[in-house]
Amino acid sequence: MRSYLRVRAGRAEEVRGEVVREQPLTVWVNGERFLTLLCSPVKIEALVVGYLWMEQVVAGVDDIRALEVSPVDGRADVTLTGPVTLPTERILTSGCGGGITFRIDHRLFPRLSSTLRVRPQQLAERMKELFTAAVHYQASRGIHGAALSDGERLLVVAEDVGRHNAVDKVKGEALLRGVPTEDRILLSTGRISSEMLLKAARMGVPVVASRTSPTEMAVALAEQLNITVCGYVRPDGLNLYAGQALVLGGGLRPPPDGRSEPKARSRPASPQERTAAAKPPLEP
Repeated sequence: MRSYLRVRAGRAEEVRGEVVREQPLTVWVNGERFLTLLCSPVKIEALVVGYLWMEQVVAGVDDIRALEVSPVDGRADVTLTGPVTLPTERILTSGCGGGITFRIDHRLFPRLSSTLRVRPQQLAERMKELFTAAVHYQASRGIHGAALSDGERLLVVAEDVGRHNAVDKVKGEALLRGVPTEDRILLSTGRISSEMLLKAARMGVPVVASRTSPTEMAVALAEQLNITVCGYVRPDGLNLYAGQALVLGGGLRPPPDGRSEPKARSRPASPQERTAAAKPPLEP
């Protein structure tokens, strides 16, 4: 809890409330310093496991012999069952605080094949449940949430100051609990970037839904990888940017390539055009 001034209508009031927490976390693998992340100090074990899996340092929890986290020191020590060559080519992502990834080549990911189908109302209901389950968001705002769903309920929920971290935590917790991520839905309160889309592809997730928008690169990758991307999910609707997994009512179906073609906006007719349109055609 911290004290701060709340200014409303030109008046200031001192209040006490939650401010979202953030701290650096340095990850060591087999005694070698790997990298330092900025994260929320919750579900750190899940974050470390999920991040190492996303970066293909481990294939599963069986590759991890020991994991020790010291929140006070901001340090996580990971001992693997065998030697590993850590990736070194880093890419600065568009994540909050400047995320780091090592492998972002979409050619490493196969095109997904899934029979999963989901209704827009299901996505709206699960998104509402995500915000309800996001206790840190409820307390302080300023934090991202992510969740894994089978369409009927939320299976895993995670929060972090970084939206990429939140997805890593979802995968990490799923690994620790033995929850499959294939043929599931990934929900996020944040923007869907290309890296977020590739994380979903690596998880085998065919549907990604967000409270906000995807980037153009994320949509292009989704089309290549056969992932359905929905943005601006609200109780009264959503935007479908790519994919075939959304069940649309009223006989509507997405186009073959999964992209919704925007309707061309026509300018209002001029008075002269309206007059001409009202006249009967000339007799031949």
